[in-house]
Amino acid sequence: MTVDMSRLLLIKMSSLGDIVHALPTLYAIRKNWPQAHITWAVHEQFKELLPGKPWLDEVIYIDKKQLKKPSYLWHLRKELHKRHFTSCLDLQCLAKSALVAMLSGAPVKYGYWELREGSSLIEKPLVGSHQYDHVIERYLDAVRALGGQVEGIHFPLPVHKEAKESLAHLLISKGYIAGSPYVVLAPGARWILKEWPPLYFAELAKRIMDTKRFVFLIGSLEDTDKSRLIEEHVQSPYLINLSGHTSLAQLIELIKGAAFYISADTGPLHIANAANIPLIGLYGTTSPKRTGPYGGAHVHVIVSPTSKATPESPLVDDPLCMQQIDVNRVWYLYQTCVNELGM
Repeated sequence: MTVDMSRLLLIKMSSLGDIVHALPTLYAIRKNWPQAHITWAVHEQFKELLPGKPWLDEVIYIDKKQLKKPSYLWHLRKELHKRHFTSCLDLQCLAKSALVAMLSGAPVKYGYWELREGSSLIEKPLVGSHQYDHVIERYLDAVRALGGQVEGIHFPLPVHKEAKESLAHLLISKGYIAGSPYVVLAPGARWILKEWPPLYFAELAKRIMDTKRFVFLIGSLEDTDKSRLIEEHVQSPYLINLSGHTSLAQLIELIKGAAFYISADTGPLHIANAANIPLIGLYGTTSPKRTGPYGGAHVHVIVSPTSKATPESPLVDDPLCMQQIDVNRVWYLYQTCVNELGM
């Protein structure tokens, strides 16, 4: 297939983990078309996930709340047409992303194979051999279908120097001893049924801190109650609650510096994977074969014994599923990994 990739619009507007999953596709596009001018369309709250040059030339912010307003659509159309895109690749494949593709002015508009919510009326699916494999491979199939080569899984993460410096001051102000190894725990998730119980995290944190290792709790403002509950049950100077206290840029730099990371299927887990941080992902109501951490020996996954999630049916409505992952099982795997790493 011959496609003019000289001015490409890449669409992946949300969410945190999904954008991380799309970064290997950006890497592969840049490697195959090094002279391309690549623009990424994203919701502004996720902008700090995206790397700058040489990977990306430009970022366009799409206001989700305005997408139903004719005046905003007209303005967006004008802004997109100014850029004279030669092609568009939608890795979201929903109605909202297809609308952006339609307004782009690109003469050819593609999506990966799973076109949903009517996006097939606007975009052509790029189908490969990984239709029911991990989402990263599904996205990369688009590169393969366009004639590109995929050599491994690579995540071009951004570098936030100022955020790293401000984070260091924040951690010291909360009692952290600079240079000490730390473990990151994320008790929350966007979908509550994906969450491992907070009191399980509390027990795990106690055991980790008994080894004189710092534990950082991370999350959004919506996760503060869970983190506070863990704090109340642990009460240790080695526990630092950062839920709701970091920017996305600071969160990225925090995870990059971790000795270990543990959480359920949530966005920060995928940042840890992208940064090659040793990790344990806890799964049950979602399928790790579809959205699990992917691409390296640093990845360890525990699946609930009652999980029924599959790549074909990746979301399971089971409120008790994650409770079946025993703390002892996670602790044993953590200890095994730590011993193997010589930590």
